[in-house]
Amino acid sequence: MNFSKRWIRLLLVTLTIFVLYNCKYQNYESELKALKTNLETNKSIVRLAHEEVWSKGNISIIDTLYAQNYIAHWVVGEDTGLDEFKKMIVNNRISFPDLNEKIIHIVAEGDFVVTHFISSGTFKESMGNIPATGKRASNPEIAIHRIENGKIAEQWTVSDRLNMLTQLGIQL
Repeated sequence: MNFSKRWIRLLLVTLTIFVLYNCKYQNYESELKALKTNLETNKSIVRLAHEEVWSKGNISIIDTLYAQNYIAHWVVGEDTGLDEFKKMIVNNRISFPDLNEKIIHIVAEGDFVVTHFISSGTFKESMGNIPATGKRASNPEIAIHRIENGKIAEQWTVSDRLNMLTQLGIQL
C-alpha cells in the first residue's frame, strides 16, 4: 500500500511539472510569435516607405507611414516634420523623376529596421543651384529607421555621395 502511494505521488508531481512546463513553453511560443509579427510589421512599414514614398513619390501615404514629429538625419543635415519631408520628396521627384530604391537587405531588431538599398535615377531637372546633367546614377545607401507606435519616427541615412556626384558628372 505504501509503495503505490509513492507511485501515485510521483505520478502527480510528474504530471504537474509537465503541465506547468507546457504552459510556460506555450507562453514563450506566443511571445515569440508576437515578437516576430511585430518585427515583420515594422519591416513592412519601411518596405512600403521605400516602394511608395521614395520610388513612386506617393506623398499621400506619408501621414500613414511617418510620425508627425518625424526626424530625418542626413549626411548634410536634418529634416524635421512631415511638411518639410513632403517638400523634399516632391523636389527629389522633380529632379529625379525615375528615382527608384531597390532594397537589397532588410533587418529588424526591436524598434529599429535597417535597410541596405540602391537608389538610382536620372538627373533631369536642376536641384537648387546644381544644373541637371541628364545622366543616370546608382547609389548604395544604408538607412536605420526607428519605429514608434507603428510609424517611422526617425531615420538615419548614409550614402556614398561622392560616387553619386561623379556618376552624375558634377564636379566639386
